[in-house]
Amino acid sequence: MSDPLILSLEESRDPRLVGGKAAGLAKLLGAGFAVPGGFCVTTAVYRRCLEEAGIDAVTVWKKALHSSEEQRAQEQARIREVLLAQPWPAGFQADLELRLTNLAYDPSIRWAVRSSATNEDAAEASAAGLFCTTLGRALQEVLPAIRDCWISLWGAHVCQYLLRSGGDPVCPAMAVVIQPMLDARVAGVAYSIHPVTGRTSQVAIDAVPGLASSLVNGEVTPDQYVVEVVGEDLRPLRVRRRILAQKRQKLVVTAEGVQAKWIPSAEQQQSSLSDEELFELARLAKQIEAAFRQPVDLEWVWDAERLWVVQARPITAVRPSQTLTNDECEWTRANFKETMPELPSPLGLSFLERFMDAYIIAPYRRLGCTIPEGLSSVRVLHGRPYLNVTLFYSLVVQLYGNPAFLTEQMGGESVTFTPPVRPLGPLALIRAGFVMMREWRKVKRQGPHNFAAMKQMAETYRPDRIQDLSVQELTETLNNLGRWLDDHEVTFGIAGGVAQSLQAMGTFLPAWLGLDWRELLNASVQGQGTVISAQQIMRLAELVEAARNEPVVQRWFLLESWPANSFRETLAGTEFLRLFERYLVDYGHRAVGESDVMSLRIAEQPEPILALLQTQVRSGETASPREMVLRQAQRRQAALAEITRRFGWRLHRRVVFRWWYRRLCRFCALREANRHHLMYYSTAVRHLLLRLGERMVDQGILTLREEVFYLTLEERTALGEGARRDGKILVRDRREERTRNEALQVPDTVRDWGEIVDQGAQSRSVGTGGDLRGIPISAGVASGPVRIVRSVADWKRVQAGDILVVPVIDPGMAPLFGVAAGLVAEMGGTLSHGAIIAREYGLPVLVNVPYATSLLRENERVQIASSTGTIRRLVP
Repeated sequence: MSDPLILSLEESRDPRLVGGKAAGLAKLLGAGFAVPGGFCVTTAVYRRCLEEAGIDAVTVWKKALHSSEEQRAQEQARIREVLLAQPWPAGFQADLELRLTNLAYDPSIRWAVRSSATNEDAAEASAAGLFCTTLGRALQEVLPAIRDCWISLWGAHVCQYLLRSGGDPVCPAMAVVIQPMLDARVAGVAYSIHPVTGRTSQVAIDAVPGLASSLVNGEVTPDQYVVEVVGEDLRPLRVRRRILAQKRQKLVVTAEGVQAKWIPSAEQQQSSLSDEELFELARLAKQIEAAFRQPVDLEWVWDAERLWVVQARPITAVRPSQTLTNDECEWTRANFKETMPELPSPLGLSFLERFMDAYIIAPYRRLGCTIPEGLSSVRVLHGRPYLNVTLFYSLVVQLYGNPAFLTEQMGGESVTFTPPVRPLGPLALIRAGFVMMREWRKVKRQGPHNFAAMKQMAETYRPDRIQDLSVQELTETLNNLGRWLDDHEVTFGIAGGVAQSLQAMGTFLPAWLGLDWRELLNASVQGQGTVISAQQIMRLAELVEAARNEPVVQRWFLLESWPANSFRETLAGTEFLRLFERYLVDYGHRAVGESDVMSLRIAEQPEPILALLQTQVRSGETASPREMVLRQAQRRQAALAEITRRFGWRLHRRVVFRWWYRRLCRFCALREANRHHLMYYSTAVRHLLLRLGERMVDQGILTLREEVFYLTLEERTALGEGARRDGKILVRDRREERTRNEALQVPDTVRDWGEIVDQGAQSRSVGTGGDLRGIPISAGVASGPVRIVRSVADWKRVQAGDILVVPVIDPGMAPLFGVAAGLVAEMGGTLSHGAIIAREYGLPVLVNVPYATSLLRENERVQIASSTGTIRRLVP
């Protein structure tokens, strides 16, 4: 039985007879996808024409492959001439015209005639764009278009492609797909995986108005989209990338054929597809991928009625990858904004990257967590550091934690892209538990000794004690301090203890206590007097009390013209000055933005603290230290009593809560003690760096000593060890870059790094409205006027009873907590250092209130309530 000459697309299942393209369309139809009707002129027609001309195609093909280019070109030209001249098989032309008429009875219908070679759209090599496709053919033009497809098989570029790609050298044959043209509103291509990275969670879509022939031929720039898909069902989540092109013309099919039509200027920049259409396309691409059991590249058309698939072929040049990359992760400034200045120094950024990698990420690896090669925990955009929140999401899931608590603990916005994560196996999880227990034992064993050692460092390396050190000695001392930190750092163990306690209590307390469990827990941990950073508030209250009890000090604070910088001479011999000097010894190493070694310490710039004390002395409204302690103790006891009451007779709940409660309090206190003493370490390093800067100025390497902060860790070491490099030029370039960055605004959350970099820093526009909402991290209700505090320069405006509105809760702001009635932050989390201090003091706090410093007005009266997480405008 001879092979059929024409088959319907539904029947076109044998690639040997119908080629790759037709077989792919048959597979799509069999799986229920929308494919325009049509049929296939099989390879039997092509082969019969060659046989009747006396040509052994296989022999000629093999000879051409092994001939010189000139001989090959001559042989291919001869075959093309034969194919153009050879008559059609008997009965074929009439059968073809009948099928065309039956498929589309309208004589004005135009046709798409597409190649379908036996080596086309194969899994090994797609041969995309290699053969002829013609659109908009009239009925009488279909037969010549079939011959065009045939002769394209014998083009010089086909042999070159096969030889270069290692494709099948077996002689291919050509079938042809014929379908009526669709009146395309928009058309394009879609990859079921990312065509560059191979990411299986991203569908790439290119689209143009009208027909897509100019797109697939590379003649126009399309609108380009990337759609994120998530979950086992790979449902569309969001449009991750949207790059719109200017589209001046579109190709449309008319009664005269395919013609170009001008697009109105107002529509040239409009998106070719809506988000709903993009999501539908992404779903379609993933469904076809599942049907083909491999990633696919598909061509699609949207007409006035529906979405059609006109081609689907395997993706051959890209390897599918589920490995997470930096560009698809989500990034937040939340954690870093609390302890770093708006624009950290290059040295500060360099140390931050090393700290995160060595002291946070490396311990996760020791626990057995998988971190993809090349994935970073920190990234810098326009001079601002960002934390990889997607990475930490994956680490939490690997350790069977609840990622829902991630935003609450770290601050920032919730993760929207959740990559597939494989949790640790049972044995690996047990091993991770033992490793974590070793970390906690290290904290208990080394913590107190480490804290004492770091405090001593600040004393050992006071500026007056390091004056005689050379550049080499200063460099070696700094290197030794770095090695000491490598051996003694305990941040991971402490942070892990706090996170574990909060995760555990967040699991059982909602069911045991009800919806207000957070407020009760926050109230129960305040005012214990164990958080060292919060103790300075009591010390400041003692200073205010001392100032009021000494007339000479009180008069000085009440002076209209107040020379703060001469306080030591003016207040010499007073009890206040003795207490203040003692305060500077204990807290003078702290600062706003203190994690950057470039930031001035309180001891170097005490005037803002004195201004804060002046405000309290003048107001006369500050509570005494004893009253503060009593008030906090009452709140704590009331909260604990209410928690116990709600547990009722269930003894096991009391026992479980008490165990985790004591653990949480202990680790929260350790967390702040660790930061407090790390700042002693940072102060010692700062003193050494400034002296090193002076030495480099003497040697002509730098112009000013502070320029040492414009070097990275590696550059500082290299220059200190005598490397030949012009530090002045390096610093000049960094200063210029810093100036440019100061003029830019950046988002607090980056969901698509590539898009942000492409677009530049994003400007923000915010409006005004009614009540605002946030996450409560410390219990209570407070009312008062809004005081917007963006820097230390704003401290002098803070009055008793103010509601502070800040970008983040910097732990260096702790002195303000003794004055304020409440606190609102644009970013923050329950695990932040500032949150722990505020909770300890009992200050009502709401965080994660986007654009609060813009939406709320200076002196506007508001009420914040932690029970509802709302900020209510008292005067709408």
